[in-house]
Amino acid sequence: MRTKDATLCYGQGNIHPLIICHLNTSPVTKRTYCIEGRSKDGGEQIISSEERTTELLNTLENKGVTRYSRQHTLALYQLLLDLGIKYQTIESQLSEMPDLLSHPISKWQDTSGVMVEAGVDSVKILQSIALCPILLKVQPQELRQTIAKLRELKVGKLNLLTLATRYPVLLFHPPKLISQRIKNLGSIFPPSELSMLIRNNPSVLTDKWTTVIDKIMYIHKVMGLEQPQIASSRALQKSLLHIKTRHQFLYRAGLYKTPDLLRDKHSHRHNHKLSDIMDTSDALFANKVAHLTELEYQVFCNMIVEEEEDGSPYADSEDEIEDLKANYLKKYDR
Repeated sequence: MRTKDATLCYGQGNIHPLIICHLNTSPVTKRTYCIEGRSKDGGEQIISSEERTTELLNTLENKGVTRYSRQHTLALYQLLLDLGIKYQTIESQLSEMPDLLSHPISKWQDTSGVMVEAGVDSVKILQSIALCPILLKVQPQELRQTIAKLRELKVGKLNLLTLATRYPVLLFHPPKLISQRIKNLGSIFPPSELSMLIRNNPSVLTDKWTTVIDKIMYIHKVMGLEQPQIASSRALQKSLLHIKTRHQFLYRAGLYKTPDLLRDKHSHRHNHKLSDIMDTSDALFANKVAHLTELEYQVFCNMIVEEEEDGSPYADSEDEIEDLKANYLKKYDR
């Protein structure tokens, strides 16, 4: 399944003020979605969908959102309740992303119906649509066929359909290409690490192969790390510029010692874990990993951007990296 709108699976917003919503944010799309909502008093009660719809519309009106009719909002609210989704989660998500109300109820029925048939959990149906609303524009039969093909793809115990519920961009990528990419990655990462790599970094299945290899080669050749360290982090979900900037900030400050894992398999432990370096917020990275200030890191980020534009001065082994990358691309690119 392909669509030129696949890159539109992103966004952020505010949270319903009367509901505590346990949020998660997709590391790739940056779209925030509700894992589960609950009332602030923690209580459970029998609810009226009409009363709750009124409450939701009042909340949206306070935000200046008044373009959705009561009839349409009530119909979607009831549909989500019928799926078995808690009202707190529904209100949290629709308040967070009122644009979800812009889609016809028939599209919600078609998409959720196909996903229910596939055995997808009700909350994950809402999460998937919140992460990638263009799922509602896909024809039911096309979505059904793609789901069936993804269900057949497994990496170890990891089922690709399960992965697609939190990274729904996979639903817009031809399963045949995903299968080929898994084979390519399997030529670099052993089975024991391949499923972990894909679980932590699902974008390696859909990004351009050159982009994936660029990041792997930098972490391997410049940072001196091997497959286990790469697979256990989410570094490959980040941009190459992010990876370079985080590493160089530590390296130039004397806080990163390039390990030699061939001589000492534990030498990487002299540094922070790759996940600590790459998967943290700017503030946490600067303060807790580098023990410097966030302002210093932001200044360095700007400097790295300028260096990238002028030609990076720090890739001493660039020729070697390019040769190795070329070999990977020649052997595995499809």
